[in-house]
Formats: sequence, structure tokens, C-alpha cells
Amino acid sequence: MKYLSGFLLLLAFSHASWAGCDEVTSQCLVIDGQEERSESCEIAICANISEYIVDVSLENGGTIFMRQDNQSQLIRVNGKQGIFIRPSPEKIDQTCYAMADKSLTYCLPDAVL
Repeated sequence: MKYLSGFLLLLAFSHASWAGCDEVTSQCLVIDGQEERSESCEIAICANISEYIVDVSLENGGTIFMRQDNQSQLIRVNGKQGIFIRPSPEKIDQTCYAMADKSLTYCLPDAVL
């Protein structure tokens, strides 16, 4: 018990404990080739003083993971290397991530980010 309370105290003052997290259900846009459709998605966002994480699960199995800190950014789309894409003018209120070859793009509403 002595070690458990020490461990919990360490967690309470750790860097990660400063994080604030939120999870929302929203509608994400899926662009697959020329086809566009809306799909329900669960978006989890966590941030602290030094990093920002977005983790998304789409209704039909798609995923996005983005981690950004002061020095780097990692984007994964469906578990593979992904990229940030600037949306077209009609999708200006969305943040979009695509597979590296741009064959599949997922857009999240900025209102939840």
C-alpha cells in the first residue's frame, strides 16, 4: 500500500496529468476518390502544455491519429502514414487528413477541434 500511494502521488504531479481531454460524437466527411459521404465518428482530443493529440474512430472502421508537439507532428490514417490537407473553399470549416497517396481523406468539423 505504501508503494501504491507513492505511485499515485507521482502520477498526480506528472507532466501528463496536466492534460485536458474531451470526447465527442460528430459527423465526419469521408472522401474516397470522387465519392463523398458523411459518417458518424468518435473524436477524442487531449492537450497539455506541450502536446496536442486527436484520435478519431469512424463508424465504418476508419481511423485518424494525430500527435503534435513543439518539435514534431505524427499523422496516421487507417494506421498508415498520413498528411494534413488544406480543405477546398467549400470545406473551409473542416480539418482534413489524408492517406499519404491522397486516395482517402477524412475531414473533421472544426467546431469540435
